[in-house]
Parts: sequence; structure tokens; C-alpha cells
Amino acid sequence: MDVEFTRLSSKGQVVIPRKIRESLHWEVGTPFRVMKEGDAVMIEKIELGRKSWDEVAAPFRKAAEEAEFTQEDLSQLIRDVRRKK
Repeated sequence: MDVEFTRLSSKGQVVIPRKIRESLHWEVGTPFRVMKEGDAVMIEKIELGRKSWDEVAAPFRKAAEEAEFTQEDLSQLIRDVRRKK
């Protein structure tokens, strides 16, 4: 186990020591999950997977189906918006 020391800033920020960041290949913008257990705080890098267009659009397709929103409704909506420009 690697052990380093750090402090909490006045803004509530904690610097993860360089040696540890480099050994884990953590860079600026790396997303983390933060967990509390008793007096301990753990951070864990999370992988943000990219979703396909179909995965992203699925909830919208479902809502359109439930609202009986048709392809013609969409086409008309697009025409209306373009006319207003």
C-alpha cells in the first residue's frame, strides 16, 4: 500500500499526491465516484462508456410512441420551425 499525506483546502479540495496520481495514470478531468464509510473516504475512478445513438434515442422513441407522435408529426414540426426562422 502506498501512503502519502495531503490536506483539505479552504474550498474543500484535496490534492492527490503526484506519485499516486502517476502510478494510477489519473489525469486532469478523470471522473471519480466518492464513497464514505465511517471516518474513511474512498475515491474510485469510473469509466464513462460511450453510448450508441440508438441507446441515447431509445427513451425519446418510447415517449413518442406512447404519445402516438408520428413521423409526419415530426416532419410538420420541422417545417413549422424552419418557417419561423
